[in-house]
Amino acid sequence: MRRRRSALTTPTLVPWAVLGAALVLATMPAWRPLVFGTALTLDDLLSLRCLSG
Repeated sequence: MRRRRSALTTPTLVPWAVLGAALVLATMPAWRPLVFGTALTLDDLLSLRCLSG
């Protein structure tokens, strides 16, 4: 009898973990002020949206 491999093995899990980490890092400027309780002004929101420094 053959054993079935589980659906989430290490080789299939690694790309999803990398994708999840990249998504968190890429969106960090948007959610970090909300998590740490900084009140954003309209200028702050526009600078996040327009990607200007």
